[in-house]
Amino acid sequence: MRALLPAVGAEAEVDVHEFYGRDWLDRGGLRANFISSVDGAVTVAGLSRGLQTAGDNRVFAALRDLADVVLVGAGTARAEGYAAIHLSAERRAARHRLGLARSLPTAVVSRSLRLDPDAALFTDTEAGARTIVLTCQAGDPAVRARLDKVADVVICGDADVDLAKARSALDERGLRRILCEGGPTLFAGLAHAGVLDELCLTVSPLLAGPGPTRISAGAIWPLSAGERHLLRLTGLLEEGSALFCRYAAVR
Repeated sequence: MRALLPAVGAEAEVDVHEFYGRDWLDRGGLRANFISSVDGAVTVAGLSRGLQTAGDNRVFAALRDLADVVLVGAGTARAEGYAAIHLSAERRAARHRLGLARSLPTAVVSRSLRLDPDAALFTDTEAGARTIVLTCQAGDPAVRARLDKVADVVICGDADVDLAKARSALDERGLRRILCEGGPTLFAGLAHAGVLDELCLTVSPLLAGPGPTRISAGAIWPLSAGERHLLRLTGLLEEGSALFCRYAAVR
């Protein structure tokens, strides 16, 4: 893997942790990680793993190593089969060297609370990494009562999840380095709410063809909102014709 921006020499192998940790470990924020095909598809046969490359898997692991919490929408958690995160001894040691906790919790955003309290995402967590559920008053109270026994349930709004409040709730728990892994609807909501700080986008060197969705989904944004969502390219890696882009939100 080589760096194209900032350039460090054509033959120099990139330290992925250093590349993605720069201006992040001290500052923190909310960063999203996505992969898409060259023609903009976010999935192949309904799953993102059809787009993955060896380099993308390394970036995925490094971004988790640099995070205090993984943030995911309930739909993506169900589709991708999310379970509680268990880190190897090597990755725990790497996190410790970086000054992060040895365990990595997951936070799930769900308005409807269509979640299974018996799923491994809730029942198989490590000590200090209890799953967090970010929901709203409109969620099913019976499910909420069951989830309360296996997760930290946080109310962030009335009829819908207020994503600014959700981010604040994580910040208040000391989880300042937030890694969002999707899905497209949650990503679009975070960007539109103005709480997204960074996008890490892998462009996989393939064409998926018509049909799959983009990395953002949901209601159409007003044209007047365009300036609110400008991005600035701060880093670019390449490996095997795949591109690994690091964008900062322009405030």
